[in-house]
Amino acid sequence: MSESHSPAQPPIHWLEDAKSVPADVADWLMEMGSMTRRFEKQGVTVTVQPKRECFVTREELGESEAEQLPVSARYWIREIVLFGDDEAWLLGRTVIPEETLTGPDLALVDLGTVPLGRYLFGGNNMTRDYIHLGQLPLEEGDLWARRSRLRLSDKPLLLTEIFLPDSPVHRPENKVQG
Repeated sequence: MSESHSPAQPPIHWLEDAKSVPADVADWLMEMGSMTRRFEKQGVTVTVQPKRECFVTREELGESEAEQLPVSARYWIREIVLFGDDEAWLLGRTVIPEETLTGPDLALVDLGTVPLGRYLFGGNNMTRDYIHLGQLPLEEGDLWARRSRLRLSDKPLLLTEIFLPDSPVHRPENKVQG
């Protein structure tokens, strides 16, 4: 999902001004709560299929990711596909500095098929520094994306989400307000 891991995929274009995002799309992308819960309000069963989980060095991160996080010897990478029923709705990539993985937050390396939102929003020690909105240009049409730096007990992690064509973000007729 990053330029260093998927050379065939163009990089996400992060928007300087969110005013260019249609209001109904921005309503989804600026969701401050759990995207998993927001998807579940669509009346679907949300499942996660892990695609990649491993430690990497800072050099293996994309430049735009590395500049969002403190320097660390290693980072935990988790890449997943999130499904609404059997439709792929979201590609997620979480980058976690090793220093964030302490105490109970070490459980982040063992989430498996559990949605990240279930872990992050299950307690009260999570805050969000920002949400950046972006687009991933593809031949078949642009996909919406967002990137958030989150903090667990004031320790950072970076979450990038790309909303796939079947996601309700791209289908206004199927949206339920969250």
